[in-house]
Amino acid sequence: MLEFRRSLPAFKEKDAFLKVISDNQVIVVSGETGCGKTTQLPQYILESETEAGRGAGCNIICTQPRRISAMSVSERVAAERGEKLGESVGYKVRLEGMKGRDTPLLFCTTGVLLRRLLVDRTLNGVTHVVVDEIHERGMNEDFFLIVLKELLPRRPDLRLILMSATLNAELFSSYFDGAPTMHIPGFTYPVRASFLEDILEVTGYRLNRYNQIDDYGQEKTWKMQKQALAFRKRKSQIASAVEDALEVADFHRYSLRTRESLSCWCPDSLGFNLIEHVLSHIVKNERPGAVLVFMTGWDDINSLKDKLQTHPLLGDPSRVLLLACHGSMASTEQRLIFENLEGAVRKIVLATNISETSITIDDVVFVVDCGKAKETSYDALNNTPCLLPSWISKAAARQRRGRAGRVQPGECYHLYPRCVYDAFADYQLPELLRTPLQSLCLQIKSLQIGS
Repeated sequence: MLEFRRSLPAFKEKDAFLKVISDNQVIVVSGETGCGKTTQLPQYILESETEAGRGAGCNIICTQPRRISAMSVSERVAAERGEKLGESVGYKVRLEGMKGRDTPLLFCTTGVLLRRLLVDRTLNGVTHVVVDEIHERGMNEDFFLIVLKELLPRRPDLRLILMSATLNAELFSSYFDGAPTMHIPGFTYPVRASFLEDILEVTGYRLNRYNQIDDYGQEKTWKMQKQALAFRKRKSQIASAVEDALEVADFHRYSLRTRESLSCWCPDSLGFNLIEHVLSHIVKNERPGAVLVFMTGWDDINSLKDKLQTHPLLGDPSRVLLLACHGSMASTEQRLIFENLEGAVRKIVLATNISETSITIDDVVFVVDCGKAKETSYDALNNTPCLLPSWISKAAARQRRGRAGRVQPGECYHLYPRCVYDAFADYQLPELLRTPLQSLCLQIKSLQIGS
């Protein structure tokens, strides 16, 4: 990662960025993973305002979609500036925060800033709002952009910067009446991607209908029976989504053993046994470096962790340290994933999609991607929202792959065929289009921003 210095000749976009943001109320910034936009751009604004003699009145708020992102980025920026957290850089998340009375650069979650709008409808005193990771299209993020668009005419002095690594820039630019866009090239290291067919070919692992049934802890028997029935009954939504891609896929250049395994592949399972085999392969054969494993939820993380702890190699604490990363964990536990290990111990982090963005685990060299994430959707039959696993988008897959190339060359193991990746949507469907809107309607009422 590019570190902050008083003069940054390498970051040639700095002057162009400051010129555009001084001349325009809104700017849309897209930048590849690792280009430094999340950590550097807010600092450029702060330094520019200070040099212009406006430092005392400068108040920059940077939103992140998740609390762990807001906390880890604020710590990183404070370290780059050679300061303690809470001086010129702070953070505020639900029930927790670290900031001084006059901290000019604050990282917070989108939800926290929406709560502030309840009592401060014009964001009085705020000079710049930086909205990061807008490509995720969460309900809070989209609603916040709607509120900001209403607010901008009443606050002509307010500057809005929209940022994302994988971004449909034209979409957001047109929403904000043709706001200028800017792209910052990435500084990531190369990441070699291997898909399921490549993994099976290299490792020699064989798939069959029995070794893909996931071990799910307390409900193990019932869930295993349910998965076994899925092989014989009608296809689920997840399987149906990739059925056509699999039918026309051509695997002729792979060995007979690999082709037989692929014919048995079950899209519905996460493949605990396959993940275990891939992790064993990495620990035994690959160069040193931490491993980041993307899972769908807390149940899967816990069940896989329990399974790995009984493995003779992966459960050996002198060889492997198993850690979890989930939004419901305490902040102190979440911070453990950032600590670098000494000696021959390899760190394996089991995480959900919260690790896709704005979190840099410096020593990650390998990423294992199951290709799924839990997504809130609307159940029309029961008239309720539900959280179900679904395929990720190409943008999310690129983000996951990019976690391995932040500070050194890496490798990504996608546990699904390349043809399935090609069938993914470019971006996730916005949450506003797949969830009930009662809570949002109540929020609009409480903010008194119109019908």
